[in-house]
Amino acid sequence: MISLYLTIGLSFLMGFSVFLSMPIIFYKKTGVRGMIFLNAVAIGILVFLLMDIYGDVAAIFGSNTIASPAELVFVVAFIAAFLFFISPKASRDPEDNPKMTSVIAAMGIGLQNLTEGLVFGSAAAAGLVTVYAVSAVGFMLQNITEGFPIAAPLVGSKVKIEKKFVSAAFLIGGLPTILGTLIGLLFFSSMFIVFFDALASAAILYVVLVLFHVNINRSTSEYRKEPHRMMLRTYLGILAGFVIAFIVNYIVIA
Repeated sequence: MISLYLTIGLSFLMGFSVFLSMPIIFYKKTGVRGMIFLNAVAIGILVFLLMDIYGDVAAIFGSNTIASPAELVFVVAFIAAFLFFISPKASRDPEDNPKMTSVIAAMGIGLQNLTEGLVFGSAAAAGLVTVYAVSAVGFMLQNITEGFPIAAPLVGSKVKIEKKFVSAAFLIGGLPTILGTLIGLLFFSSMFIVFFDALASAAILYVVLVLFHVNINRSTSEYRKEPHRMMLRTYLGILAGFVIAFIVNYIVIA
């Protein structure tokens, strides 16, 4: 097995690299136009992340025409989690409570990072040096971009944002990487990957819809004379976020 201390040390770097996106929350000069664009970039990153998650679980599902246990687990867990997020008790007006959106984004990213930690830990336990090295570099780069959707709902918010809350939100997003690594060092289960990726997908999809809703509201209320131009800014931001995530993923694979 690859050095335990090296594995744990790299898992800390992977998990806490998400904090590199945190400073943008406290940038005071972000106007409404900037917030619309930042939200859109976050949407693009999350959309790519959804595709990335599906690619991971699709490999586990296999080519069976009849629903496998893994597929059933994914569908049931996804639907149950998504229904919870949209329930009246869980959901709030995103404009009035951006903290809730940020936390749910952190939960989705954290759950996905948990599965990445499982892969990283299991690769280290098996002594797969190539997979281990590529995973470490890749997860660090991805976590830097994945911190952005946690930050985006809070940028320019009228609600007071405490540093303790921000730190806790980013811990929710990054800490599971370390936890997943420790679990992966002991054992690996593809069903774990499927279950946690299903929960992550539900949270991420919810945040995508919320951020898009926020951008539509801001575009129509703040810029009544040019809502189409503001929506174009949203579409370009989504494209930019998607391209950024794609490039990072491509660099890792290449």
